[in-house]
Amino acid sequence: MRTGRLTLRALRIADAAALFPAFRDLPTMRYFGEPHGSLADTEALFDHVIRGAGAPTSFQWAIYRAGGVIGSLSVNTIANRTARMGFILLKEFHGRGYATEAAGAVLDHAFGRLGLHRVALYIDPENGASQRVASRLGFTLEGRTRESFPIGDVWRDELVFGLLAREWRARSRVA
Repeated sequence: MRTGRLTLRALRIADAAALFPAFRDLPTMRYFGEPHGSLADTEALFDHVIRGAGAPTSFQWAIYRAGGVIGSLSVNTIANRTARMGFILLKEFHGRGYATEAAGAVLDHAFGRLGLHRVALYIDPENGASQRVASRLGFTLEGRTRESFPIGDVWRDELVFGLLAREWRARSRVA
């Protein structure tokens, strides 16, 4: 998939080297999980999502910008035409609209070719940047799951944002 500034292609285990800095960075990972201690940790994660048990119900993309891979995006836990979406960017690319741009392309694909009915984002209540991405894309805040995501020994709440195919299509026609 291509956007104005980005190319999204299938994630590869070899992309771990480019994205390890995001997965080891404590500020980037504070809403995602435990920071990775080594490149092998990132490679193991990529192997799991590409070839592991969850692979049949997920799609993983590398977000590529001229110069290299700057992040990754997934549509996962696909069942009954619903899915979750998640994304991560190298910190030097935060705040430039890349997550919104990449997610918009993937939503076109998810609601088009994949035939999904609903996509959800689960976002830490303190993650204002991801909440702004959800808002820009037309997601609706649907609720809060309490202590549903562990990071280390701390259980974190998650805000649930949902977007329906008909909402995306109506929004796309207006834009």
